[in-house]
Amino acid sequence: MSDDPLRTFIGRSLRADVEDVQSEVVARNASLEVERIRFRQNGEERSLVLKRLPPNDSLEVQLLPFLARKTDRVPAVHARGVPPPAAAGWPWILIEDLLDARSACNGDPLAIIRAKAAVERGVAGNEPALGALGVRRVTPIELVERASERTAIDRPIDVDARAAATYLSRLPVVLCQGELTCASARLTDRGVVLVEWRRAYLGCGLLDVARLAAEIAAFDDRDPGAKPFALYAELAGIALAPELMDAARLVDRVVRRRRSK
Repeated sequence: MSDDPLRTFIGRSLRADVEDVQSEVVARNASLEVERIRFRQNGEERSLVLKRLPPNDSLEVQLLPFLARKTDRVPAVHARGVPPPAAAGWPWILIEDLLDARSACNGDPLAIIRAKAAVERGVAGNEPALGALGVRRVTPIELVERASERTAIDRPIDVDARAAATYLSRLPVVLCQGELTCASARLTDRGVVLVEWRRAYLGCGLLDVARLAAEIAAFDDRDPGAKPFALYAELAGIALAPELMDAARLVDRVVRRRRSK
């Protein structure tokens, strides 16, 4: 019916006539709500994803529309809503449905590095705008400091991690995805698309690469070695030394270990 609120919402977001609109809850908990909305447009079946995030963890709602205007390596955005502080309801975003898309680790994992580099290039020089959207600058040293609550037996690793973080701080500041894993890189008809931007920050891009390299090794039991680092260095225009790879791997291990506790 034309007065169906969901149908009206989807039609208005797409600026098109839609019918047979149905909603399916995919996830609902204290940290997010995800709905898949199926409908028909011009006789074809389509679907979109409506994602709601708590106000204190809704960076993606602010950031993703900006990224989608700069590059197609992120999900297409059709609408978003940011309620005023006094209003009830979570910020939301309506994006293309990639929930069932295969992980890009099933294909060429190095294509994920190319997608990451494309996003970086797309927003290069936009640090003030990213900051205004809520993307914070976080140095490798700050990441290690956040993960520094350790027992005495971990102290030597802590010292090494701080030294590695200091070394990495010499690299250019770029937009980091924050959790560049096999699950956050999806295969689409247009290539690799990076999803889940809730943990994005401005910092050392090599840490995204270190996270992905560890994920690739766990995904198919084959260590990619230096290949992801070498490709990223080439695309980012930085000189890659073995010490940089070692430093990125160490800081990533320390940060991941802390998050897993």
